[in-house]
Amino acid sequence: MRYITAFGLMIALLMVRSEAQQGSGKLSGYVFGDYYLVSQHHDPSIKGMNGFWFRRVYFTYDQKTSDQTAIRFRFEMNSPGDFKTADTLKPYIKDAYVQYTAGKTQYLLGVIPTPTWEGVEALLGYRPYEKTPVDLWRMGNSRDSGVGIKTTFGKTLLYLVAGNGSHTQSETNRGKAVYLSLQHPLSEEWIVEFYGDIYDRPADSDWRTLQGLLVYRTDRAKVGLQYVHQDRENATDLAVFSVYAETQIAERTRLFARADWVNNPVPDADKITYFVLANNARPSFYQFGLIYELTKDFYIAPNVEWVTYANPPGGGAKPKDALFLKATFYYIWR
Repeated sequence: MRYITAFGLMIALLMVRSEAQQGSGKLSGYVFGDYYLVSQHHDPSIKGMNGFWFRRVYFTYDQKTSDQTAIRFRFEMNSPGDFKTADTLKPYIKDAYVQYTAGKTQYLLGVIPTPTWEGVEALLGYRPYEKTPVDLWRMGNSRDSGVGIKTTFGKTLLYLVAGNGSHTQSETNRGKAVYLSLQHPLSEEWIVEFYGDIYDRPADSDWRTLQGLLVYRTDRAKVGLQYVHQDRENATDLAVFSVYAETQIAERTRLFARADWVNNPVPDADKITYFVLANNARPSFYQFGLIYELTKDFYIAPNVEWVTYANPPGGGAKPKDALFLKATFYYIWR
């Protein structure tokens, strides 16, 4: 099966490459990953581990099929991030949709992006160095199979998606998900976004999420404040407050820092890829580093990630801090 998948990917890339060379489509992509060292961890089997991994590899094909329609097809690959699995990078479909444009409105159908953290990634741009808060703390999905509408009202951008709620996987229950974001520029530098979703999950475990984002951006600096609250039916609610700041300190060098404070233990913290944190205590996350543009579209970012824990609400010993030392690499091809 592995070889069939790889062969299919190779054929697909050759086909879209041929189309792109004829001028009817475009190939693009990017890669980011790290050389990492786990300097400290609550799990003794993970402490001291080090090596290279690829946290994301994208191959994207875009084609405009008419004046009003366009398609996107994207593969993603990742290294296993559980510190246990030894395996190759396996491709899977990340995007597969058709887009129809009528005036200021775009209609999407297929496996499409959700607005869950699309605005955060676009406005602050730190995804190569770490996941955004909702992604990191396992509170939502970046993709869904369904339909979407993007449109503008004056200066306000609206993005509405209705989908299965199953990310890029097939549907296995009757419940569905609805996502909505409203983004508005307050001035040239200030942008605000409000977001909400309803996820009808099985076994009376529905999620309802509200999110607010305030961003300040100039050519030399970015600052973002984000608050997320998720009501989890028959489970403990989660809330995250996150601060991100980035500034240019030299022609090709930027300094960045981030902090996340979570209100409760994260039930799936032990499933966070490339981290595997303790799930019995409330975490706080800190990151700081430098971003150096080695050449056009190629970046190196030495950075440190530190996770501390509060005392477990059920008693017991507080987990040891986690400390990750990373040299992140990020390059784009287009």
